[in-house]
Amino acid sequence: MRADVDGGSAAQTIDTVPRPARAHQGRPAGVVTRLLANAIDFGLLLVALGSTYAAWAAWRFLRDGSRFRFPTVPSGVAYLVGSIALAAYLTASWVATGRTRGDHIMGLRVVDDSGRPLGRPRALVRAALCVLFPVGLFWAVLSKRNRSLQDLAVRSAVIYDWRERSSSYDGHDPLRVGVDVQGPVPDEAHERQTQPLTRLDGQ
Repeated sequence: MRADVDGGSAAQTIDTVPRPARAHQGRPAGVVTRLLANAIDFGLLLVALGSTYAAWAAWRFLRDGSRFRFPTVPSGVAYLVGSIALAAYLTASWVATGRTRGDHIMGLRVVDDSGRPLGRPRALVRAALCVLFPVGLFWAVLSKRNRSLQDLAVRSAVIYDWRERSSSYDGHDPLRVGVDVQGPVPDEAHERQTQPLTRLDGQ
């Protein structure tokens, strides 16, 4: 932590990026890291859909009793529901913080050209492209800036970012949080005690 004093107030600068990760902060993320983040998100989606199915089956069991049979979901319906749920999850995550849960675990963030989270239209288009054409990610292997086809389509990028909150990306510098700290309030009683006393005998 670094503090700069100016005009009686101190501006404290706090580096929130882990020391081993500072060399990679703000740099384009590689394909392997992005694949791991996607795998985490896909696993979370399966857990959510599985929990929903289990709740539905439990409700039917309570309703039907001895006549209960596990509900059958056509593959086409399952794919459609899963695709919509995944697209909605990706869009909401990228608009809110620029990162999904998998991105957060792997230290990634999806940003626009200015380094901020994507707006709703661009996030929705990017999410739809990721769901419908996931192999577009591997274009990042050929791209000098590690951009997938989805990134090229909506002008986005995936960078390493261990910051808790998103702000304008300024190159490779980690996030700096400025905190204004008020100077100490003078203690009048203490000042009176420390002032030299006038001798009554004139000395």
